[in-house]
Amino acid sequence: MRVAVIQWGRTGAGPLFALELAEALHAAGEHVVVSYSLDAEIADRFQHLDAPSFGLRTYTDKRGALLGLPRLLSQSLRLDRFLRDHDVDVVIVAMEHLWQGVAAPIFRFGGRRTLLCVHDATMHPGDFSRLEHLLRRSERRSADGALVFSSHVASSLPAGGAFTSDRIWQSVHAAYRVDADDLRARALDAEPPVIGFFGRLSAYKGLDLGARAIAELRNRGRRVRFRVVGSGSSAVVDHLDHVDDDVQNRWVDQDEIAGVVGGFDLALLPYTEASQSGVLAYAMALGVPSIVTPVGGLAEQAVESGSAVVARDLSPEALADAIEALLDDPAAYRRLSEDGIAASTGVMSWARVAADTAAAVEELTRR
Repeated sequence: MRVAVIQWGRTGAGPLFALELAEALHAAGEHVVVSYSLDAEIADRFQHLDAPSFGLRTYTDKRGALLGLPRLLSQSLRLDRFLRDHDVDVVIVAMEHLWQGVAAPIFRFGGRRTLLCVHDATMHPGDFSRLEHLLRRSERRSADGALVFSSHVASSLPAGGAFTSDRIWQSVHAAYRVDADDLRARALDAEPPVIGFFGRLSAYKGLDLGARAIAELRNRGRRVRFRVVGSGSSAVVDHLDHVDDDVQNRWVDQDEIAGVVGGFDLALLPYTEASQSGVLAYAMALGVPSIVTPVGGLAEQAVESGSAVVARDLSPEALADAIEALLDDPAAYRRLSEDGIAASTGVMSWARVAADTAAAVEELTRR
């Protein structure tokens, strides 16, 4: 079986997910080619893959996305020739993308099958765009099957109409690979401990909920340092002016992420909606225990990895209770750290995702 892994994102999780998946499939003995954006933050890492690759120029803003459509057509036709030259049977789309929705029919030229990795059944609150919604629907309706990463998405996806339940396969969101030197179990010895929030400052990430939980801890007499690192509107973080608040409202390059998350004693994920989390995927590999809310596939990911505590509900008090209980229990903290590292090379590893993907591809082609 010859597969292509495609993802044309420039920043964020999409390119990294595609790279990790392609590397894992190659390590498992699959014949893999890749297609990626030459404008991606990690484009050089695709170029060093031990696999044939097809890079294309994409865009940096909405205007560029529209003006670049003629270029997209010519590049898509060249991609089709590349896929035919390498006898690709199945195209695996690692994460949805605006331009991929336009080019999706071309992925299926020559009888190729397509397996779409669907990370979220619906768009996150606050992220909705009519154009992106339409192109996402096009990308889904052009796919032969979907690979999802939580039972939450598996059960929610059929309601969208693009996939019936018999065309959905499930895996896990693997832990992102980090340097071997960072794979170390931690002890809770910092004073004050650093409770960290990392990621885009989007509405569904629940930063306000997290900030209220930190305030609750401080009201109880517990001193903690609250570190917020991510990009978004300054209005979201302007109120975080406590002496122990450390706010870094900025874009974080891919190569910085392990250092940022690894600088936390606890990762706080106070999301109000989630399918799974790339932040948790980093934290577990780095041995950083996490506190998460009981929403969507996030709690599922936390439990399966053994690296996080799930708060009892979506309240500041519940988050504060979960944080405080873990800060008062060094043995439990150490256990979460060790279990996260073990999961990153075991039940939440890319080897597992590659095996699940290969099984889905095999069944898809048999049909």
